[in-house]
Amino acid sequence: MKKMAKLTKKVKMTKIRFLVAVPVVCIIFFLALATASSADTELPTEGGDALNELMRALHGMRTFDSALYGLDGHFEIVGEVSGRLEKGGGVSRIRLIAIRREDGIFDRGLILEILPPEEDPFIIPLPEDVRGFHSAVAIKSFTSAEKSEILLTVDSGRRGDRFLIVDVSDRQGEIIFDSHNTNIPTITGRFLHNLRAEITVEETGETAMIDLSARRDEYNRRMVFHPSGSLRTGVRVWVDRFSLVEFIDTNNDGIFKIRKVVDLSGAGRADRIAYVDATLRFADGGWRVLDTWIAPAEDLSRMPMPIRIN
Repeated sequence: MKKMAKLTKKVKMTKIRFLVAVPVVCIIFFLALATASSADTELPTEGGDALNELMRALHGMRTFDSALYGLDGHFEIVGEVSGRLEKGGGVSRIRLIAIRREDGIFDRGLILEILPPEEDPFIIPLPEDVRGFHSAVAIKSFTSAEKSEILLTVDSGRRGDRFLIVDVSDRQGEIIFDSHNTNIPTITGRFLHNLRAEITVEETGETAMIDLSARRDEYNRRMVFHPSGSLRTGVRVWVDRFSLVEFIDTNNDGIFKIRKVVDLSGAGRADRIAYVDATLRFADGGWRVLDTWIAPAEDLSRMPMPIRIN
């Protein structure tokens, strides 16, 4: 009987060890899989006990010490990426922090936390109007090949995605691009007699004439033109912020440019008459327009690259 009891006890202990080991192995496997699947999120290992390394990594990913920065509120990590902010430098961890509302939505108090490999961590509070849902953070080079900036994407609801590029090289943080507030390129549009509209991009001097004759009835009804085709006063072409923003490396030099597609409307915001496709690059402390392309709304095939319209 004693032997049977010892055997039963031994079997139970084996089962307990097995049940404990299985989730630990699964966590290690999935963490390794997630790390290997993305170059941006690759974390260097420093050796040592595998379980201690795992717990250290999980602790770093899941917690945010608000008291370290003198902050009040229920902050949680909503996005994270790791990469090199300087060429040849160590790997930094970048975390996007937000305050969770009572209804469970993260939409305010967005903060970037920077954890350099050999320096003290620091935070960069984002402007109060930068808020939204399903935010994402990435590391890309925009200003030079020697360093990288933080690319932040925020779903701002009815206004669509908002994109920000933040330079953190001075530990203070500077937003060098904000898709909702950066009005580059400078586009003007005006109606002309005989059912035409003229679109001009100031930075490149490109001008295009848009034929609106197919919209004659609509424009007469909305009192943009007289039935004769002459222009009424007090009407203008609407220039919206953008319909698409993409980040592209046009010449494979590792430095990303911004592709921005702006839509222009005539008789009301829903009446798109043309698109301006512009490529911007960062130079001399600001954004410069490399080239532009203007296309009528009916002829998107003229665009140098296909676009999607939100």
